[in-house]
Amino acid sequence: MDINSYMIFGPVFFASIGIQNDLSSFNTGILLFSLAFVLVGMGSKVIGCGSAARLTGFKGRDALKIGCGMMTRGEVALIVAQRGFTLGVLDSSYSTAVILLIITSSIVTPILLKLLYNDKSSKNEVTENVNT
Repeated sequence: MDINSYMIFGPVFFASIGIQNDLSSFNTGILLFSLAFVLVGMGSKVIGCGSAARLTGFKGRDALKIGCGMMTRGEVALIVAQRGFTLGVLDSSYSTAVILLIITSSIVTPILLKLLYNDKSSKNEVTENVNT
């Protein structure tokens, strides 16, 4: 069932969301809202999850790694947004912002994590801990 999930059901789900998306209402106002939505959405995850990590004892850079790791959004955001559109709580013109947030966070998160984990000082600490 696990293989069927990501080979069949996953692509069908994402395709159905894409088919339902209406880009006719896309304009400059929605583009500006989308950019702000992406910045606030990604920043709030880094700050919120990073702060929670700090409260539980993680130090600065490690808390930042946790915050960045939690930054990505995916199918859950799509499901919640789609439910909001169906119930009429959200206007369908905002679907572009939600999809842009999901795509941007999915691309940016691994890049930021790669940069954060490429730190030479953390590699030296690991080497020192192994040698002792």
